[in-house]
Amino acid sequence: MLTQKDTSLLRRRDILTAGGAVASVAMLSGCQTATGLNPAVPPAARLIQSDAQVSATQAGPGMQLAQAAGQPMEKPTYVAQSRDPVAYSIADNLFWNDVMMEHALFFQQLMPGRDLEAPRRQAEEFQRLFARQFELSSRLDQGNYADFNRTTIDLARRFSDYKKTMQDHQASGKMHSLVWPLFFEHTAREADRFAARLSLYSRRDIYFDRGEVVDFWSKTMGEHSAFIAHLLDPQERLLIDQATKLEMAFSNPGNLRGASGEDPVMKAAREVLDFKTVGEKGIRGGQIKSIIRPELAAHVRREAVRFIDELERSSRVG
Repeated sequence: MLTQKDTSLLRRRDILTAGGAVASVAMLSGCQTATGLNPAVPPAARLIQSDAQVSATQAGPGMQLAQAAGQPMEKPTYVAQSRDPVAYSIADNLFWNDVMMEHALFFQQLMPGRDLEAPRRQAEEFQRLFARQFELSSRLDQGNYADFNRTTIDLARRFSDYKKTMQDHQASGKMHSLVWPLFFEHTAREADRFAARLSLYSRRDIYFDRGEVVDFWSKTMGEHSAFIAHLLDPQERLLIDQATKLEMAFSNPGNLRGASGEDPVMKAAREVLDFKTVGEKGIRGGQIKSIIRPELAAHVRREAVRFIDELERSSRVG
């Protein structure tokens, strides 16, 4: 087993790229990854991850919201504390309203200039609306959760429509922002799925279908990896290679590798979480060259935590 002393000299960038002393860490770990990721990453990541980065926070009626003090690394990843539609509604409203709010923020950051003022202002308004919805999300109970879900569904669908319109404008050359068409598509799919899940909870259906969970989150993790590869500095060739390996692995989850009796999808989900947590710290510490903002790195990491939680829930039927 690796000790803190074994890895004390390993920089986060080295862990991710399998450079220098990391080769010995890989041999000591003796593991084969599900995704083709450098096998040094999972054992080394365990030693430098904080619990807050990789653990979920249970959300249910009467809970007190954790205060993140504006620090994206400290934002909780909310999940349901019980098998109840109210608890699921609270958790999803807290988690996804925050995600939608951050989408709106990212769009603003990537829409500079006077010619993009109109779509940027629309994004600002969506950020404000989702921030308000987030603030109200912990107050749900048996008597009001379905009505609240209805208001969130309406907002999420309107935001999805905006994203799809912006995707069309960007792809057709009607708009020239710094937002990839795929990023608009990616975030619209998340909004649509958010609305669909809330509709199920309002009908008291909290079931997670494993096939749907694997399909949705594999697409999400694969696209996250592609985004990371394209936002890294071109000099970070080894890191780009690692991100591309993850992208290719999640593009066909049926080919993920696992030992006998092991869930290869769960193994892959934990590997991408390891990659993201180590990368996030490296980005924040200036050890990885990129144009990835820390809040974006934290954003994709929290979604990997949710992937693992939903995969676990689908295995135990709900």
